[in-house]
Amino acid sequence: MEWAGEYYYGDGLGANIYLILAPQSGYLFEWHGCGGLYDRNYGTVTWDKSSLRLSFTFPNRADGFLGIAEQFIPIPWGDRKYLVPANDIVGFCNDVNYGYEPRKGLHGFHLLRLGDEKREVKGFPAVPEKFKPYLLARPIEAEIIGVGKHVTSPGVGGGKFRDTPITLNCGKKKGLLAGMKLHVVKPEDIIGSVEIKKVDEDRAEAVMPRIGEDEAGPQIGWKLSTRSQWHSD
Repeated sequence: MEWAGEYYYGDGLGANIYLILAPQSGYLFEWHGCGGLYDRNYGTVTWDKSSLRLSFTFPNRADGFLGIAEQFIPIPWGDRKYLVPANDIVGFCNDVNYGYEPRKGLHGFHLLRLGDEKREVKGFPAVPEKFKPYLLARPIEAEIIGVGKHVTSPGVGGGKFRDTPITLNCGKKKGLLAGMKLHVVKPEDIIGSVEIKKVDEDRAEAVMPRIGEDEAGPQIGWKLSTRSQWHSD
């Protein structure tokens, strides 16, 4: 299998996820963190030329520092090989648009074959055809023109999450699609992002999540972009 090898994603701290694929022997998955080994599983791999599926010897619980996706889409990018969960191709495209990928070091948010972080790439990754519109040749810039009433929900440790609906001043004409993420670039001291939920020709509806009720909520006039304000092309 041409996709055999050892893959990794993580932050080097609490999340260090390894997936080893062997043509004849199946796979081994391990999640390592600050406290040691958090999770391990193994089994067979089914490969159908467009995706690979894992079978699990033990229960696969996607909970906290546990679990791994069952189905992956192999995505080549030049000589790099990524394995992206079948339900997160848009998320991968968002991270390319933002500048997280192609990463230059070991750590990142998507499974990449070990050593491939040193390989230079050009153009775009070879995502499935229907997802190609999510990869942007130029960043999409937007401004908040409307803010709705936020909704709170329970968080960890007694805290709360706050989701605020917002309206943006651009839509399909600028290439915006449902599922895309934009990030606050002005004010520069605000760290936050929104996910597009509904898109019209010149408008889009999104939701901005915040942690805690004391955090500054979105305001009319805030500027957002699909590209990181700190990324240098």
